[in-house]
Amino acid sequence: MDLTDSDFNNLREYIQGIIGLSISDDKRYLITQRLEPIVQACKCKSYAELYFKLKEKSDPELNDRMIAAITTNETSFFRDNHPFESFREKILPIIFEKIRERKKKLYARRGPKVNIWCAAASTGQEPYSLSMIILDAVGNNRVPDIAPEDFSIIASDISSQVLSKAISGRFEQMEITRGVPENYRERFFTRDGNNWIVSEEVQKLIEFRRVNLIESFLFLGSFDVIFCRNVLIYFDINTRISILDQFHQLLNHDGFLFLGASENIFGVSDKFESNHFGRTIIYKKK
Repeated sequence: MDLTDSDFNNLREYIQGIIGLSISDDKRYLITQRLEPIVQACKCKSYAELYFKLKEKSDPELNDRMIAAITTNETSFFRDNHPFESFREKILPIIFEKIRERKKKLYARRGPKVNIWCAAASTGQEPYSLSMIILDAVGNNRVPDIAPEDFSIIASDISSQVLSKAISGRFEQMEITRGVPENYRERFFTRDGNNWIVSEEVQKLIEFRRVNLIESFLFLGSFDVIFCRNVLIYFDINTRISILDQFHQLLNHDGFLFLGASENIFGVSDKFESNHFGRTIIYKKK
């Protein structure tokens, strides 16, 4: 099926308008590879017809299918590993002290004392990885005065389809063997045929929500740590500035921001200072 210049421009402008993804001229193949199956499935005769159906917004499911197809949902448990080690070794001890301080206040708020946000959770491996680290660190009264219920993780994504999988907590064997340590697999998962299901205690710390990062997300509240790894690289400079400005507003005093290894905010935002922990760069709110 032919993709005309007009079709390509219309579709990439539409995609950028609703999810912020910038598709350059040399990424024309993204449209043909990822959207042609949708064109065929919805029985459109051309990419132009798909574009008009999307513009009409009469079929929310079609829009969700397009978003799921065009966005990159590459993820895995403990992806790259070193950011999670830095979270465990460097950030958690700081968070423990914050929790103790907040509990000492006369009018300490009820519920979780520390909030974490995974801003592009995809199918859930990142927030589940963080939840397992937290449970491993504080479970069975391992840390005085700290309990799992002191933590809350918001996990968001723009795609309803990938969020559905994340919420199910069900993963295939290949997804589990790709990153989950054996002791975590035995403690935090139950086997169901060829699948593995995340335990209730891991799921309990996480709330999944649909959030579009190119729209205002200040309604989410405040956070102590934000993970937004391997996402900003897909946005144009103005969108990156807007997202980082909102991250800065949402982070509590001395809050931490984790970005992907290939993402650098130099020249984009001066509201964070960088801290190197081995191979990991963690940005701290100024």
